[in-house]
Amino acid sequence: MSKQYLLEIGLEEIPARFLQSLSLQLKERVEQFLQAERIEFENITPLSTPRRLSVIVDGLAEKQEDVSEVAKGPAMKIAKDEAGNWSKAALGFLRGQGATPEDSFVESIKGVEYLHVKKFIPGQPVESVLAKLPQVIQAMTFPVTMHWNQIETSFIRPIHWIVSLLDSEVVPFEFVGVTADRLSRGHRFLGHDVLIQSPATYVEQLKQEFVMVDFVERQAVIKAQIEDLAANQQWVVPIDADLLEEVTAIVEWPTVFYGEFETNYLEVPEQVLITAMRDHQRYFYATDKTGKLLPYFISVRNGNAEHLEQVIKGNRKVLRARLEDALFFYKEDLKRPLSYYLEKLEHVNEHFKLGSLAAKQRRIGELILMVADAIHADEQAVQDAVAASQVYKYDLMTQTVGEFDELQGEIGAVYAEHFGLSSAVATAIKEQYLPKSSGGALPTATASQLLAVADKLDTLIHYFKVELIPTGSNDPYALRRQATGIVEIVLANQWKFDLNALLLQHPLVKNDEPLLAALQEFFKARIAVALEREHIDYDIIQAVIANKQLVLTQMVQTATQLQAKKAQEPEQYRQIVEAITRVVNLGAKAEVAAIDVDLAQTVSETALINYALSLGLGNVIDVLQQLVNPIQAYFEENMVNAEDDAIRQNRLATMRTLTDYVLDYMDPRQLISKF
Repeated sequence: MSKQYLLEIGLEEIPARFLQSLSLQLKERVEQFLQAERIEFENITPLSTPRRLSVIVDGLAEKQEDVSEVAKGPAMKIAKDEAGNWSKAALGFLRGQGATPEDSFVESIKGVEYLHVKKFIPGQPVESVLAKLPQVIQAMTFPVTMHWNQIETSFIRPIHWIVSLLDSEVVPFEFVGVTADRLSRGHRFLGHDVLIQSPATYVEQLKQEFVMVDFVERQAVIKAQIEDLAANQQWVVPIDADLLEEVTAIVEWPTVFYGEFETNYLEVPEQVLITAMRDHQRYFYATDKTGKLLPYFISVRNGNAEHLEQVIKGNRKVLRARLEDALFFYKEDLKRPLSYYLEKLEHVNEHFKLGSLAAKQRRIGELILMVADAIHADEQAVQDAVAASQVYKYDLMTQTVGEFDELQGEIGAVYAEHFGLSSAVATAIKEQYLPKSSGGALPTATASQLLAVADKLDTLIHYFKVELIPTGSNDPYALRRQATGIVEIVLANQWKFDLNALLLQHPLVKNDEPLLAALQEFFKARIAVALEREHIDYDIIQAVIANKQLVLTQMVQTATQLQAKKAQEPEQYRQIVEAITRVVNLGAKAEVAAIDVDLAQTVSETALINYALSLGLGNVIDVLQQLVNPIQAYFEENMVNAEDDAIRQNRLATMRTLTDYVLDYMDPRQLISKF
């Protein structure tokens, strides 16, 4: 008969950002523990609130699985002496296995006879196995830890109680001075201590004490309450997924409420008001059907509806202070001319090893022109991007961005109309930081894309120049994110240009080979990460990033085409890899030279020379597929290292021409043909 087990670890409030990951970690560790201990189970359900991490195990076996295993002992030439008596080594082995000589048998392994014992290990009752759970709790890892009292063990927060129930019986153990029993605690202010009867009653018993222990249920309740409120008030309330998860992680008994703020604060740009409510106060906001912001905030209380008017009053007071500051900063910002903020940039360094932000603005225009020329950008987009580059950092000097730094770029766009800047320039300023994370929203307009790429590329070049290069997991200046942003913008727009050539145009890079090499490897690493995310095989990734150029879109296309060929037509893929690898092994060492068709000695040589001289653009895999038969025929009939020097050099030149074409896309020597 299967059993049900409950483990609850009661703590002081866990930071909201860690709750879900810790809940999942506990579930996974209990799962691994039971599997290692040979305890069968059907399902493990993680439950969590700010004050507890819990799991309920369903369908738990009553005991471990029995195990029969064979233990190998010493070789028989050691196990017995010449008289046939058991040696100390043999007797020690048998004693260690809890066996006698009568229990042993001999088995030959690779021609050598060894003493063996067959052991039967009966499964232990599940109660005795669960008593070892402290080692599971002890093994948990945390981003931050605390020590308390005189206890040496650290944990995310001090532990105050532990519940350990197998059906209706306590499975006792002790951890950090706390003895496990059935006593849990309800809501800090509304509930009481509660004796849990069994895992089956756990969730409902805690509800009686104002604790909704199921995170998923709690989140659904909050969402439903917000939706009901919005419907009743005829509002639209955007429910931000991250904010919903955060507020779910800070309450045990959710009650949604709303409050109103003075309409004069609506003079402040909506982005500022929303940021103040959502990011600073953890409030949801409301709009009308047209998307216009309304003077209301929606929040979630950790408690019931009693005395809610006092809660609303307190929240209004806190928000009013925040909005009053925002209104003041906004009005103060608009009192200054644009030139005031641009001049202030002269006195703010990008980094103490680098120049000012004003200097960065002045040099970005040239980099925009380089990128624009590489992608053949529209002239108007180039003009807009260059115009934006002369002012795009100005909002960093405003008081509003000083208070709400997450709005950098957005405030610059909002103020742009006031300062007489065009809408295209405003959009470019707004989108300069995109994407803010891998896979995030990208700049929408060409001018924005040019500015965003130039800004990020300038940052990378200058930081690498002064050796502020990420090492290991350490990336304090988010340079990997900058490079990833460039890669994602380039790939999304299918820009086909050689980043190597672009880098070599830059005055800091063109005469600095180590700097160029470092930047190349950095971008190749970002491409490798992108390809790994698309489940491209490791050898294909290595082959593609080893190509001679740095055409990002081409690298991704080549890798994708190789992967598809390998999956769909493995034999043809193998033939391609073997053929071009043989060519590259010869051609990579050859000198660049013109090919003389008249020196061809065979039909197959003439055919391959014609292919080599007519290689062009197109699907590289299709081109290489067409080369397989000519290459195979060539090597069957011709020896590259011919005795005649002229013929040999001509054949090496053919190999070199083919090699140069292949290496523009990949290095096939990195590919595995046998799989």
